[in-house]
Amino acid sequence: MASPRRSWSLSLLPPEIIHEIFYKTPAEALVRSKPTCKKLYTLITDHSFIHKHFKRSQEHFLRATDTVQIMDPTTRKNSVLPVPSELLQHPFEIDSLVNTHMVPCDGFMLVEYKMWKYRDDGSRDTNLALWNPVLRNIRWIEPSRSITSYDYHGIGYDKNKNGYKILRFTSRPWEIERYEDEPKVEIYECNTSSWRTLDVELDVHVNIMRNCVAVMGNMYWIVYRDDEEEEEDEEEFIRCFDFSDETFKDICFCPPSYDNSHLSSFNGDSLSLLQQEQVSRTIEVWVSSKLGDGDVSFSKYFSLSGPDLPALRLHDDAAYAVYCFVKTKSVIAWCVGVEGEGDKVCRCLTLYEIDEDGVRNDKVTERDYMHDYSGSFVCGYVYVPSMIPLPWVRD
Repeated sequence: MASPRRSWSLSLLPPEIIHEIFYKTPAEALVRSKPTCKKLYTLITDHSFIHKHFKRSQEHFLRATDTVQIMDPTTRKNSVLPVPSELLQHPFEIDSLVNTHMVPCDGFMLVEYKMWKYRDDGSRDTNLALWNPVLRNIRWIEPSRSITSYDYHGIGYDKNKNGYKILRFTSRPWEIERYEDEPKVEIYECNTSSWRTLDVELDVHVNIMRNCVAVMGNMYWIVYRDDEEEEEDEEEFIRCFDFSDETFKDICFCPPSYDNSHLSSFNGDSLSLLQQEQVSRTIEVWVSSKLGDGDVSFSKYFSLSGPDLPALRLHDDAAYAVYCFVKTKSVIAWCVGVEGEGDKVCRCLTLYEIDEDGVRNDKVTERDYMHDYSGSFVCGYVYVPSMIPLPWVRD
């Protein structure tokens, strides 16, 4: 007689093993499996599990134009999705996200539209949205009472109250002077859906670069001082906005800079810089000490030189490369390049694995035959898929 067939169920495993399996399961797969089992639904909607899963998730690249591409830098798999219709519900009836800038934080994308619609009083609407690509949730942010054409935005959270906040500030010296009577720095409280003005003075001699990174709830930018009274520009340094104290803080000087400095995070609690000299193509990768542990400083992680290295940024108006760490002493960078000459120029996005021994491999992920650099000013963003829900007002 044949022995009875044994049945097997995930629920037979010890809870710690089940958790370990799901920690290693991609967020997108967990979200798709929500309706299949009540116990599974309860687990993957648990606040503690969601945040532990996020901390153990791998960084991806996200690029949003007329589609949304999410690239796994380890497997090189690139999922292409349509742009959510809600993000296209814009006063200008746009059909793509080319004219946007995004700030990632905890799996959210703070989407900033670079187009404005003038109101009757001459001011302009802000066009901000919070978006979680995994949960496919979108929340439009009501406009502040006025903005300038060079607004910068950041997103983080108050470690004391555990509430998400959005920062808006005027970034350019001439804009600060031009809009003398307007608020220079504002905070949007996600828990109350309201803006308020901060009494913060901005230094007109400090220039802040557009690329930024959110680490442990705070925002970081590369900045430099440009003072006409000084003979030479000062060194680049890192400026932070602390969402708990609601203050700007200068953290540390950057290492001696080459032509291009690219800022990212490292290990979830530190900063990193990828620098490249434009002519020699020399690449240096630096990582900082842990943020919040006293004085912060950078140390060299690895460097690479040689004539055959790729240019990670073509020129001053081209997109910054995005990069992340997947192995020790190695980065994977995604950048915009150009193939061909004259009327047969092809813009291409290329993925490079770079370590201290050279460029291991490269893969062209997208080609686009165009006669200019339109759409090349943003390559993409470092993004961690997350099941953390958008901060909504709670009753």
